Amino acid sequence: MEYHKQEESLFERWTERARKLRESDEITKDGLLYRGELWFDGYCQVHRRANEEQLWDDAGMRLLVLTKELYDEDGWDLRAESGRVPSPRLTCRTAYRFFPNLELWVYGLMNIPDRKVVSFARADNEQRLQGFYENAPIARVNCKKQPDARAASNAVLQKYMENYADLLTEQIRLYNADVILCTGGQGIMVDFIRRHVYTDLEQVNAHCWYSAEANVVVVKQYHPTYSVYSRKEMYTNMMKDYQAFISATPSFPRRR
Repeated sequence: MEYHKQEESLFERWTERARKLRESDEITKDGLLYRGELWFDGYCQVHRRANEEQLWDDAGMRLLVLTKELYDEDGWDLRAESGRVPSPRLTCRTAYRFFPNLELWVYGLMNIPDRKVVSFARADNEQRLQGFYENAPIARVNCKKQPDARAASNAVLQKYMENYADLLTEQIRLYNADVILCTGGQGIMVDFIRRHVYTDLEQVNAHCWYSAEANVVVVKQYHPTYSVYSRKEMYTNMMKDYQAFISATPSFPRRR
């Protein structure tokens, strides 16, 4: 499937909608993450496009990450992200809390050997997490496409999601993911999915909601920069509930 072509069509319609609503038409592109070679674009270490569409079609486990917005004055293409520090030294990685936590959560949710989750002690290896995040079939979608140097409140986030509800729903459905990881927003993202995408979504436990019709699990987690709880606490609590869901749902993940 031509995912990027459909993404570009969505971005064009997003821009048109923004202009009609007299909102900023500066749009952050996002979606299926690029899996090509790493290069330095003068500011960031980014990936080129490659075979990510085929990797996604062939994947045994597809994960879609929903994030709030881009904290920047200008929009850029998140699909090229590497999570590494802005440095021409391609061996560097970021020490910023966002990506280390996101990489850890993605690794845990996508790796369930013998239907058992991976412990924090086994998962939390810097090189393994970075390598996995930069190569695995992953999609990342911002619920609010307009970037902002100031973090949007949950009320503002919800307003934007409703203003573009049909387009956001179309983008979520495009990827036909097995796992949707909702980061931040205090349940706003999960509620949006229940109302607009998978209306049969039922809560399983504190972290997991399940659509039996689509065989999709929606996982609620804190924003990756959240600092009240430790990395270990956030990971372990999420994975405990994920394990409970897996144990109770032998049909997950689906077979393609």
